[in-house]
Amino acid sequence: MDTQTPLHQLLVTLQRKKWFLLTMVIAGGVLAALLGLARPSQYEATTQILVDAPSRAAPVGGLSSTQDLLESSIDDHITMLSSQSHLRSVVAALRKTDAANVAKAADGTKQADVATATSSPDLARVEPPKSRPVLDDLLAKIWPQSTPAGPDAAELKVLRDGIRIGQELRSRVISVGFTDKDPTRAALVANTFVHVYIADLASRSQASDEQELDSIVAGLPAIRDSLAEATDRLERYRLSHGAADQGAADNAAKETAELTQQISMSKADLAAQVSRLQRIQDLRKQNAPLASLAEAIGTSELTDLATRQARAPEDKDISKAIDNAVEQGFARVAAEADIYRSQVEALEDRKKVLDAVVADTAGRLSGLRALEPQVSILTQRYNDLLARQQDLKRRIANPSAGVGVLSAAWPPTNPTTLPPIFLVPPGMIVFGLIGGILVLLRRHFDRTLRGEAEAEAALKVPCLALIPRAAITHAKRLKQLVLGQQESGYSRAVTSLLVAAAPSQLRSRSAQIMLVTSSMPDDGATELAWSLALVATRLGGRVLMVDLEPKGAQLTLEFLDQYGGPKARHSFADYVCNRCTLEGAVTSMPEIGINLMTLGPSEDLLTLLSRGNGSEVMEDLHSVYSVVVLNGPSGLGRPEARFLTEWADVVLFAVRWAKTQRHVARGVLELLQGDDSIPVPVGSVLTRVNLKKHAGYRLGDSADLLREKVI
Repeated sequence: MDTQTPLHQLLVTLQRKKWFLLTMVIAGGVLAALLGLARPSQYEATTQILVDAPSRAAPVGGLSSTQDLLESSIDDHITMLSSQSHLRSVVAALRKTDAANVAKAADGTKQADVATATSSPDLARVEPPKSRPVLDDLLAKIWPQSTPAGPDAAELKVLRDGIRIGQELRSRVISVGFTDKDPTRAALVANTFVHVYIADLASRSQASDEQELDSIVAGLPAIRDSLAEATDRLERYRLSHGAADQGAADNAAKETAELTQQISMSKADLAAQVSRLQRIQDLRKQNAPLASLAEAIGTSELTDLATRQARAPEDKDISKAIDNAVEQGFARVAAEADIYRSQVEALEDRKKVLDAVVADTAGRLSGLRALEPQVSILTQRYNDLLARQQDLKRRIANPSAGVGVLSAAWPPTNPTTLPPIFLVPPGMIVFGLIGGILVLLRRHFDRTLRGEAEAEAALKVPCLALIPRAAITHAKRLKQLVLGQQESGYSRAVTSLLVAAAPSQLRSRSAQIMLVTSSMPDDGATELAWSLALVATRLGGRVLMVDLEPKGAQLTLEFLDQYGGPKARHSFADYVCNRCTLEGAVTSMPEIGINLMTLGPSEDLLTLLSRGNGSEVMEDLHSVYSVVVLNGPSGLGRPEARFLTEWADVVLFAVRWAKTQRHVARGVLELLQGDDSIPVPVGSVLTRVNLKKHAGYRLGDSADLLREKVI
């Protein structure tokens, strides 16, 4: 048979339990609708507050930007809004408001407003219980939060559960919402929550400003005295040392700098002229060419004379003119050097005078420069304190909290809770999932046997047949079902089992001894044994039914009462112990063609099986009967069934469908097989199969064939 995939098994399981799942889905939808109708409508009122922008911009190389400062400020506000101390302040403010409304109601001025404000018991005054029962004390020890810890615990819990605080996107707006059954109450709590917070921030800011103002007022006299003393010292210094003009000192310093620059330039020019004179002298001593002297002296006249001499070298007048020109050029360069030298000396004299002036001015300004910064600093400090004092007085008169109400809460008209109809789909889905999980868990933990494939896999023996469940299992109904309704599923299943269990009897007409046993007494082994015996009568040979139940099965007693002839004088024990013949221990049932042999009520089957010779009994039964059905005791309660396997040609192990646990059946079957030293074929049979339910498993085994009608 084909093995089902896990997905196929899942789909088959869900399809088989479709009515249960549908019931769960409908129940979930109905329950969700009822819960939606039972719960009160909730209204949320929202108040929006605007946080002031940061006062300072982020520095160029700073660690935080303006947006970071804003986000940090908003986080601080949200944290403080959610703090326990603020919640207690809000509870106290609401209590005062309720008390004021109650007082107005007592005066008869605002009856309707008081009724609205006190209709919601969520934030009403909750007095602590004076005495608590023992169960509450035990719950308080196990779960401390199960009972209020203080007089305000209930109100704080309601306020904490109903409040919602959050930032609107990335803006400077913080929304504070409160949910309540009464929309007016929700708006009142939301507005009170924000107003108490703003008033608390304003009072804290005012207290801080007052403390700072006190410190400024206390420090002003000392600053004023210090400023007066520094001013007196500065004036006395000016009177004693005379007034010094800072501008004149600056001009002298500037002129000194300019003279220094001029001296440097003049010295550079003087050095150039001295170097030029030295070069001219060197060229004259070396009798250098006239062109080199003309270049060094730098006169155009000497250049022209050099050209004329080159044309008339013997002309003495030209030579004399050249000597005069050289002397005049040399004298001119020497005169220029003397001029630069005189200029440098004059500039240096002027610089010495200015240096003396600067030194004198610096001496007089040194004291002023030491005193004037002190006076300037003290004056600036004093002016800053006065300005800060005025600013603090203004802030104290008009305190600011750093946040403001952007939009006050109004009583909402639309509830935030979903209508009951919207709760139906989630309820149906959740209960459907729960039903599916329950079905899968039941399938996972179900360790019974239902199909041929899983029976063979669990028991490690072939599964020969699946026997349908009979409506009434008394003797007459069983005979009619097996022999009178041969086209019925039950008759066909038992006939197929007999053919599969005793094929040699059909081919060679030899005798066949079949042992029918089970693990539990109610697995249908006796019903199966009688059914096999009734079907065996159709083969034409003699059939013997041996019932080895110690006290006799109820079905066997019914067959004796309905179809039994003269009762046998001896029992199975007498026959095994050779105290009687086979015919003397058998009760004949000619109406159904079956002989019956039973065990006495006081006889010990274990003793008989251990002492009796099974091979002789089998030979004797083979010689007389065509089919012998041994109805053995259940293997779990009576271990004697292990010895009966030596008396049979085939063992049929009955397992009740969807009832017997597979580990029980496997354990009993292992006891029956022992060490496999006796080669007796063993097969399992699933009894009392509900064909309608079995078809839902889609196993595709022989039970599906039994549901088909035979025409």
